[in-house]
Amino acid sequence: MNKLRNYSLAILVALIALTFNACKKDPKPEVPEEEIGKAELTFLEVEREEHGDHYHYNPIAEAKPTIITFDSKGLPPIGTHLHLTEGKTYKLTLKSFDFANREMQQEFLEKHNIHQAFILGAPDGILTYVYADRDKENKKINVGVMGYLTVDEHTETGFTFRYVLRHLNPGVKASITAANWNDINFASKFAGANDLDLKFELHPVHEGEHEH
Repeated sequence: MNKLRNYSLAILVALIALTFNACKKDPKPEVPEEEIGKAELTFLEVEREEHGDHYHYNPIAEAKPTIITFDSKGLPPIGTHLHLTEGKTYKLTLKSFDFANREMQQEFLEKHNIHQAFILGAPDGILTYVYADRDKENKKINVGVMGYLTVDEHTETGFTFRYVLRHLNPGVKASITAANWNDINFASKFAGANDLDLKFELHPVHEGEHEH
C-alpha cells in the first residue's frame, strides 16, 4: 500500500512540474546591438550663394570629392591630413556601413528623432556648419548625414576634426537646435551614446596654400 501511495505521489509531482514548465513563457531572445563597421566622410566643394537670411548651395562642375575613410574604431589611415581652403564651402556627406558592409546612413535619417551629428574640434570662428538633411517627405531635418561646412578663417596649424553621430535617448532631440552643431558639452547636455566618433587632422589654409 505504501509503495502504491509513493508511486502515485511521484506521478503527481511530475505532473505538477510538467504543468508549471508548460505555463512558463519562453524567454525573449536578446536583441543584438547595432554593429557599425567602417565609415566615410566626403568633402565636395560647392558654391555658397547668399539669398537674404539664408544661402543656396550650388554644385561646381569641376569639383572633385575628397573621401576620408575610417575603420570600425573610428580611425582613419595613419597620416591622414586634410587641407580645406579659407572662404570656401564644402558639402560634407556621411556614409556608414554595418558589420556586413551594408550602408546604414539611411537608417539614421529614418530615425532622425534619436540621431544628431556634432562637428567639433575647430577653434571659435573657424568653421560654420549647416544641416541639410531631408526626410522622405522632403522636410528639413537635423541629423548630419549631409550638411555644408564653410571655412571662415584659416589657422596657422591643424587641429583634430571630430564628427560625432549621437544616438539620443527618447525625448532628448526636442531640446537640440541647429545652433548646437558644435556644442562641446553635447555628451552631458544631450543624453545618449555615440554611434560614430570619427577623428582626423584638418588644416584650414589660405587660397592656393597646400590644397589637397
